[in-house]
This record gives sequence, structure tokens and C-alpha cells, in this order.
Amino acid sequence: MHKLLLSFYVLLLTTVYSLHASDSHVLDSSQLIADKIIKSEVPVLVDFWAQWCAPCRILNPLIEELEKDFKNKVTFIKVNVDINKALAKYFGITKIPEVFILNNKTVVRKISGVQPKETYVKTLNEVIDSVSSFIIETPDHK
Repeated sequence: MHKLLLSFYVLLLTTVYSLHASDSHVLDSSQLIADKIIKSEVPVLVDFWAQWCAPCRILNPLIEELEKDFKNKVTFIKVNVDINKALAKYFGITKIPEVFILNNKTVVRKISGVQPKETYVKTLNEVIDSVSSFIIETPDHK
């Protein structure tokens, strides 16, 4: 699988979108989300979704369960593609739901559509296991 390295320059873009139905503004928080991904010391699961997407609504409770199951082992981030257009464009999102798992700022897995919970659990465990296999044992770290 190809690796996608987050580009700092692309993610500096922050755009404000106006909602014509009301006077409120929605901020494209792509930069804030990118910062969270970049600074994470554990693998990151990024769920690209939208409110109008029925499969996304099906996936949401499953992602919430996974977040509880993998607390402190994985950072979970939900990205609304209608608001965070810069990040969705950067990741090349053309259909949703789309889940990316990143480790050390690099995409290591991608899961398209709604899959059984076991698929996500197995994939996350594989990523966590690969991360822990890179930890070098020292006399202070056993």
C-alpha cells in the first residue's frame, strides 16, 4: 500500500465556509486536525464522513465502540468532508465512509465503506503490534 506523508504546506490552508441558511460560520478545521495527526504518539484512525451519508451513520456507533476499546492506544478523529474540504481533498476522498489509519504521519491502512467490526479490530491490532515491535528494549525500558 502506498504511503501518504502529510504535507505541512498543504495543511496550512484554512478556509471559512459561510452557511447561507443562517448567519453562523463553520470553520474548516483541517489545519487543527492535521496538527493532531502530526503530534499523535500513537496510531491515528481518521474517519471521513458526512451528515447526509447513510452508511456513515451506520459506521458511527461502531467507531465509537472502537474508540472505547482502543482508548490510549489509538487516536480517533472524525472528519466531516463537507466542512473539512482541504483535508478531504488532500486524502483524495471520492466516496465515504472512508477510514484511514496512520502511524508516524504515514497512511498504513485504508478501509472503504462499512465493514464488520472485526475488520477494524484486526487492522488496528496489526498496526499497534507493528508499532510495538519497533520499540527497542533498553535496561530502563522492559
